Amino acid sequence: MNKKSKLLIILLTILSLVGSLLAGCSNNNSEETAATNQTKQGSSSDEPVELTMFVDATWYPFQEWKGEIPELITKATGVKPKITVATDPKQLSLMVASGDLPDIVLSFDFQLMSDGNISLPYNEIFPKYAPNVKFDPIKELVNTVDDGNYYAIRNDFSTEKEWKENPYAHMMVPGLALRQDILKEIGNPEIKTLDDLDTVFEKVKQTHPDMTPLILNPNWTRQFFDAQFGATSGGFADQDGKLVYYLRQPSVEKSMLYVNSLYRNGYVTSENFAYTNEGQTEEMMMSEKGFGYSWTYSGADRLNSSAKDFKFVNVADPLSPNAKIYNTGVGGLGMYVTKNNKNIEATVKFLEYLYSDEGWKLAQWGVEGKDWVWNDKGYPEFKYDPQNMDTLKEKGVYWWGVPTESGVGMAISSFKEGSETTRQGEQYSKIIEFNPAIGMITPKVDSEESIIKNNIDEMVKTEITNVYLAPTEKEAIKAYDELIAKAEKIGMKDLEKWANSLYPDLKKNYEELAK
Repeated sequence: MNKKSKLLIILLTILSLVGSLLAGCSNNNSEETAATNQTKQGSSSDEPVELTMFVDATWYPFQEWKGEIPELITKATGVKPKITVATDPKQLSLMVASGDLPDIVLSFDFQLMSDGNISLPYNEIFPKYAPNVKFDPIKELVNTVDDGNYYAIRNDFSTEKEWKENPYAHMMVPGLALRQDILKEIGNPEIKTLDDLDTVFEKVKQTHPDMTPLILNPNWTRQFFDAQFGATSGGFADQDGKLVYYLRQPSVEKSMLYVNSLYRNGYVTSENFAYTNEGQTEEMMMSEKGFGYSWTYSGADRLNSSAKDFKFVNVADPLSPNAKIYNTGVGGLGMYVTKNNKNIEATVKFLEYLYSDEGWKLAQWGVEGKDWVWNDKGYPEFKYDPQNMDTLKEKGVYWWGVPTESGVGMAISSFKEGSETTRQGEQYSKIIEFNPAIGMITPKVDSEESIIKNNIDEMVKTEITNVYLAPTEKEAIKAYDELIAKAEKIGMKDLEKWANSLYPDLKKNYEELAK
């Protein structure tokens, strides 16, 4: 073989090797491009992306992602959550401690989950993967924590402006439902004051001695009466520009003493204060053991959906010139993207849809035109019973919309002309005062302030019945004073001092944005 032939063979070999390398790179690049495209789309053309989701609420009624509405959400987003619902209130804390977290967590525990070591900030992942999403600046503010980030936009919060722009959205307030047939029996007396209410209870006690005039829902024991005296039922209250813990309000003392008077007059029973399950008290109303029932403003309508032989009406008008509802809420349930999340882009696209107007309406109300129609006045009219849990479970509607719906979105869902809920909502909307700056003051987990607050709240749970069940008003006042003394000993003044160190700046920031 001559020298020229050898050079030709070497050249062909090199070209062959280069071609193989280029083909390999081409194949690798194609695979990477396909994988990237699949991630961008959220799923392949056949299978949706599966994301694990933990629901930190043992009572949550939906245990699976199934039904017509979840399937439509998956079709729109390319994401199918795999659901696990908590079986123990402490389960999430243990998961956080172990680092064994799913892709998404639904939780009311804002302080626990708003941590950069646990969750990813919305203000980083949304601009990167969904840059067109713009949250309201006030909603960003009320969810921002000390590190300058916000890790969720919690549900059930709307700005004061949003509430005022939606006349058919009435904020959930405490309510008092009364048996309509018995009211008629005793002459449909006027109920304009607490004295009027006492008179009605006394008539029921006389005419129906086997019936308890008032049954208190264990989760809504005093809230209706707090509202009549203009009191905040928990947390902090603004008193002349300074924050005090709610126990210190003179209006709270008056409300507690009023509940004591209900007991002393025989309108509520001592057994009522031992109930812990609202299902117990609701069943008592259904079995005709009670005339009045303290619950929410939707209480009468919810009871009416179950009652067959009788109906309930709300005490719709405030019963005092001092009546007021203080809205210090900043939201509740948050959807947190954990640092364990295996597909952040798909997750953000899923959240982007649920936060959108189209998404939350589909998730909460169903298919427009088929399940509901938009009334020209500005509220939804349903073609199914939104109070029927069996229907909601079958369709998979409402509860998967709850995590991302606003306060207005939740409230307007309850609007129904002529309903008891709406009748009361229209009246109480006139006496609501907004101040979310107070709701932003929440102690960090395991901080000194958190320990003080928890200890005070636990003490109140065990000691409050000493006020309610006192045999005389004098002894009820003494029991209330002892309650305050114990709270002081635990550290209530230190808690208030800490809160007031934060309040001025938070209030200023909120008021500037609310202008």
